[in-house]
Amino acid sequence: MQHRIALCFLALASLVAIGTADVQYSVVAFPQGAQTVGVSVGGQVHPLDKTQTPNLFSGKAPSGDNYQYVIIDGNNHQAEPSQRKLGQGVSSTGNEFFGRSQTVYSVPDLPQAFNPIYPPLFTGMNRSNEVATMMFQISNTSALDTMLQNPKGDLKDIQIDQAIYISNQEVHTFSGVGFGTSGQSTKDFAKQSYKIELNKFGPQTSKDLLFGRTTLKLRAEATDMTMAREKLVLDSLLAAGGASLSGSWVRLYINGQPFGLYLLMDDASTHFIDNVLHAGNWQYQYTGPTYKGNAMTPEQEGNLAYLGDDATLYSNDLYKLEDKGEDKQLQKNNSLGPLIGFMKSWSAIDPSQATSEQSQGDYSKLLDPRHTLIHMAMNFLIGSWDGFWYQASNYYINQDLQSQQWTLITYDFDETFGNNAPDQTLMTVSYEQYGRPNATRPIIQKLLQSPYWKSQFEDILKTIIKRFFKPSVMEARLKAWQQMLQEDIAWDYSLQTHSPGAQSNWTINDFNGGLFNTTKEQIGLLEYIQKRSASVCQQLNIQDTDDLPPLGPYSGGKYMDAQGQVSDHPSGNSATVSPNGSNPSSANTLSAPSIFLSMLIGTGLAFAMLIQ
Repeated sequence: MQHRIALCFLALASLVAIGTADVQYSVVAFPQGAQTVGVSVGGQVHPLDKTQTPNLFSGKAPSGDNYQYVIIDGNNHQAEPSQRKLGQGVSSTGNEFFGRSQTVYSVPDLPQAFNPIYPPLFTGMNRSNEVATMMFQISNTSALDTMLQNPKGDLKDIQIDQAIYISNQEVHTFSGVGFGTSGQSTKDFAKQSYKIELNKFGPQTSKDLLFGRTTLKLRAEATDMTMAREKLVLDSLLAAGGASLSGSWVRLYINGQPFGLYLLMDDASTHFIDNVLHAGNWQYQYTGPTYKGNAMTPEQEGNLAYLGDDATLYSNDLYKLEDKGEDKQLQKNNSLGPLIGFMKSWSAIDPSQATSEQSQGDYSKLLDPRHTLIHMAMNFLIGSWDGFWYQASNYYINQDLQSQQWTLITYDFDETFGNNAPDQTLMTVSYEQYGRPNATRPIIQKLLQSPYWKSQFEDILKTIIKRFFKPSVMEARLKAWQQMLQEDIAWDYSLQTHSPGAQSNWTINDFNGGLFNTTKEQIGLLEYIQKRSASVCQQLNIQDTDDLPPLGPYSGGKYMDAQGQVSDHPSGNSATVSPNGSNPSSANTLSAPSIFLSMLIGTGLAFAMLIQ
């Protein structure tokens, strides 16, 4: 009997030992010269080893309640400013970043208003609860300097010899990547936005992808003191069920030099369309052309108005063929043909024929009406004054070659939630009065002139507001982001810029204030949401209380894990996210507390049985 009890105590002791075993510590750091990196646990410094990934150091050290990473310079140890806390039962910290007090944060999901209209590919591209790191190594420094000093120049992409993406649970490395400046008005700023194209240079035995993407943008968000507006819109579009670009924050280093905090975002490509409309089916053979709509002046805008069959009536500055997709017939001399055909067919639609669910008109033969209404609703709610509704700009429209149906996807959301708005009434105006006076908007006008689709639009507005577009939901998310971004925003605002142009001169106090309240004559993000949602509630005669029936489960889409494998369901160790951008738990560490607990409970039950 005593022997059996002793065995049980040995088993319990072994399990406890599991909880106090060495931990795998990993950190991104930038030691100089002969400096090395270590981790301090309980006052004892343990050196970490270089890994195959530049600037990523890793090694085992004892478990402890608190720990700090240190730069080791001979007998001198430069420790991080604050102590980190180690979770109970943790066996690996995941990849962390030197000088940041925490890696993964608890960020509340946005409640889902509608399930996705199109089946998406869920990946870590849209994560909302951590800041990842991107590092570029560029040997052609003269070309890099030329690009940085002349961002408006007509320059070819330069080559990134090695591009590295590091998040808490993922490391991706690429070579032969194209790199250039991006945007139009953004090139006026000293902090530039950039674009990257994988597989641009050198022989490729296989196509490199980052979260299923071949092309991406690094958005500087130079006009937004919070750097949160665009990300919040992307997450909101996904929470509303729309197909949308994805984005997540990264800190950028080039040749070891800090460039600042950026929003890593989608750019248009066949892969992008397949990711957001076809669940990442990159073999889908019916992905058609994607056009980008733009506006030059109030008189020159991509409003999708049919002007006739003559292609010369349509400016390539307003309608640009962004990607051919699988349409091999498109050439430069006929690139606008499919889009002109769409505009012609749309102009023939009779809104009066769409009166009920049984009589919806011919809209869906050309365009998914509900999906378009979701994008319209979000453009209206956020006051996107340089967007699809107000300015007939900043949208993609893609054709499916099999169904011949088109899909509208809006983008570019830094000038939203009142940011630099030309008219402050945009946050209180009714949707019937929203937009430029006497502006031609065939898509919007045809939908809202229909009795049925107008009522559907109002239902979509009501649902979005009741589910998430209200202060009681948004405030918690913004407070979590405030905590998460605080250190990186302060770092970004302290950096010397690398290009000529306007300086934003924001401070960390501007960031903290601008998230919630009017700061430097700019309306606060949450303040805008409060006024916009309240005005719509008054206009539609509703309360923002979520008294709607529960949304049913969603089983569509595909999931990509950290190794790039795509499946029907998220794997237990995947880096997938919820539709609107939050990770499924704070998976910044690898641990087995639940397994340990269940084993302990099981052993305890056996022990209790033995001593009876």
